[in-house]
Amino acid sequence: MIDLYAYATSNGQRASIMLEECGLAYRVHQVDLGKGEQRSAEFLRLNPAGTIPVVVDPDGPGGQPLVLSQSGAIMLYCAEKTGKFLPREAAKRALALQWLMHALSDVARASSAVFMSSVLAPEKSAANVEFFSQLTVRYFRDADVRLRDSDYLAG
Repeated sequence: MIDLYAYATSNGQRASIMLEECGLAYRVHQVDLGKGEQRSAEFLRLNPAGTIPVVVDPDGPGGQPLVLSQSGAIMLYCAEKTGKFLPREAAKRALALQWLMHALSDVARASSAVFMSSVLAPEKSAANVEFFSQLTVRYFRDADVRLRDSDYLAG
């Protein structure tokens, strides 16, 4: 059974959704970011960067335990471990990775900026919130356009 250390953030949700969709058995260990649990000595032994999510797979590659952080890396690991969601054909695989990277970099950056600008920033800027909100919507529209002609982003 895989251990997932996460919190209810987009990164934590990304990892848990992928574990679930791949049908991998896992148990969740909630790491309360508000209480600073990601900075505990116990957690930092798993991930010295002090960020979630982290998975610990006792049955990793070659039967060896694997500790892995970063939601994108966890998603790719789950896909490769189960043979799901990542095409084997090189062109389709590259296209799937393109959309994954787009989601992890562009979409996540823009949507995080909405949250940070509207909630966390010491000085709020309606113009910045609007700019990043529109950018996020544009990215979702791009995906919608792709999905008009295909059941999946990667074809």
